[in-house]
Amino acid sequence: MIKKIGFFVVMAAIIAAFGGCQKEELTDRQLTDEVQPQEVVQPDVYVENGYLAFKNIEVVDSVVNLLNKMTTSGKETWENQLGFKSARAEFDALFEKYDELPTYEAFLAFKEKYKEKLIFNENDPDDCSIDYPYVTDYFIPVLNNKGLVKIGESLIIYTKSEHIVIKNGNINALNNLEDNVEKGDVFVYPKLRLKSTYNEDDLIHDFPEDIPYGADSPWHKIQGNDSRRLNNQLRINRYRYAEYNYQTNQLDWVRGYNVYFKQRGQKKSWLGSWKDYKTTYIFDDLAVKVGNEPTSEFNPYSPVVSPEVKPHATIGLYWHVHRMPDPGIPNYVPPLLAIPDVSISILTSFRGFGVEALYNVDHTEHSGFPGTSFPYNPVPGY
Repeated sequence: MIKKIGFFVVMAAIIAAFGGCQKEELTDRQLTDEVQPQEVVQPDVYVENGYLAFKNIEVVDSVVNLLNKMTTSGKETWENQLGFKSARAEFDALFEKYDELPTYEAFLAFKEKYKEKLIFNENDPDDCSIDYPYVTDYFIPVLNNKGLVKIGESLIIYTKSEHIVIKNGNINALNNLEDNVEKGDVFVYPKLRLKSTYNEDDLIHDFPEDIPYGADSPWHKIQGNDSRRLNNQLRINRYRYAEYNYQTNQLDWVRGYNVYFKQRGQKKSWLGSWKDYKTTYIFDDLAVKVGNEPTSEFNPYSPVVSPEVKPHATIGLYWHVHRMPDPGIPNYVPPLLAIPDVSISILTSFRGFGVEALYNVDHTEHSGFPGTSFPYNPVPGY
């Protein structure tokens, strides 16, 4: 199952997928006593008691992949249209506070204040990262702020240490948890299941031969500017994890990858060392081909300029997801998906060089690239 979505395609798909959420007006005939009561047909995804309810796991996969490719404002629009309060919306404000912490001491104070609400690495005092308070990465885009989501008839609840599956979807089953677990109406899965999660991020190419000025190097410079440099990378992130399938009551293996273009600008400090810094990034005239897929091309009327962002920016190029049932073989772990052939051509720059200093970087693994292409809207990760 391949998911390859640009911004406008995402919006079109969401409109198509969720148009059924609107209530239809009843006709005069439907209001007469002659019409027999009909079964209510729910859309594939809707809001129920404050959480999202999905028809099946395939719909979850589709929606998660759509949301992962949307900007924050796009996600907010989608959630508002559904009347849904997501975990993302709940915790974004905390992540913003975290990003603005000026010192390690400020981090320790932040950690103490929100230790019940977020996950911190208690085993490594040097690890200052934070995370959502749920034992899942995959379902976070569709969880509500209480860690709830419904798939089929089952209601799933994620906490810091476990996830709970209520088969009949009745949340009141939690009131007598032990008895309902014993009867088989409720299942509790510990965090250990997440040890199957694994991902690998690989460099495909860093364009040393495309440096505008000077000897070949992945750190590009332009003539007349010795205080700024830009690194461009074509990368692929491959992953696999085991995820419980609530329709088949067994584990599935989910494997996939995303191909992306990463930009990282640096400036020379007063002491002569190179430092990452917040800056803007620019790109134009993008063409990309992955595997046997057709070439995608993005030609805006003017270059796309990011806001001032953190030390790097990314452009999502291509996504692929494959789900398979666990074969039941002891200690079975499937391999990561193979790295496909990838070709790219893009005009790029950043504020340190100037918008007018756009230059081309390219990498070709396909004969005849770019060839025939179709319009494409990439997803910048600013």
